[in-house]
Amino acid sequence: MIRQPDFESRNVNRYFYESEARRIEKMNEVIGNLELTRAEEQTLVWLAGWEESTVNNLLSVIEKTARKGINEVGGNAQDKRTDHDIFSVRNQSL
Repeated sequence: MIRQPDFESRNVNRYFYESEARRIEKMNEVIGNLELTRAEEQTLVWLAGWEESTVNNLLSVIEKTARKGINEVGGNAQDKRTDHDIFSVRNQSL
């Protein structure tokens, strides 16, 4: 989850800060509660300062990639070949 730095700690105007907050909220809707490294979070905060369309396009790519991954794996980490949960198949082979 992305946390916006405090307004007072930054050299930005109120309009920029509020716009950035809206874009961070959009990003958080897409990435959910993923644990991010400090560098990843800083990069996403930096990206939130860009134009709305730039952020929207990147989020669209992230969502498409996530959907593609789910479809390829079969959703809920299912193994296509056996239609079993990957973790249970892995544990059986151990």
